[in-house]
Amino acid sequence: MGEQQVEPEDTASDNKPPGRILTAITGVAVIVLVCLHYDWWPSRFGDMAWADPLLFGGAALLVLVVAGTVWAIRTLHYVGQDRRWTWWIMAAPAVVAVAVASALLLPPQSFDDMRPEFERVALEVLASPERSRSNVEIGRFDFRSVRQRSDEAVYFVREDGLGMAMSGWAYSPDGPPAGFSATHLGGPWYEFRVVWRD
Repeated sequence: MGEQQVEPEDTASDNKPPGRILTAITGVAVIVLVCLHYDWWPSRFGDMAWADPLLFGGAALLVLVVAGTVWAIRTLHYVGQDRRWTWWIMAAPAVVAVAVASALLLPPQSFDDMRPEFERVALEVLASPERSRSNVEIGRFDFRSVRQRSDEAVYFVREDGLGMAMSGWAYSPDGPPAGFSATHLGGPWYEFRVVWRD
């Protein structure tokens, strides 16, 4: 009785292309970054206003780096080693490309875009017996306070840099605001920034 020959099995490759799950993870990270870019993130007033965008933005960037690494490895194995192709390979990069193109072609609203709304709030504060308002939102801008000072200018104050800096805009029809180094933006408007140093 002769020796039985066993034909080698034609096993399929275990390499998988980047697919729906990787695209979904990439999409969630991109949505977080787009929301932060356009200031669509929920407002958080107070001392920790910077924390949410920093933590969520950092996490989203880390997820994108990991997703990009996984995408590159899977694509190299699937296309380079197995010589196969699927359109799912292009899905995650397409999500990132659309988000980047949108951010470049559609910049966030600027102060100039919102100037009529700023002027409306400034005139309301000047006409009101209360000389200040706290936690004011104008479009994508969040202000710790909007207040009238003794120089009759109205200051829209944002706190930056972990409480080490203050910036914003001043509505000052009588000239440059007192006590600040400010850049004239035209008309009664000035932009200022103050940094506290030890």
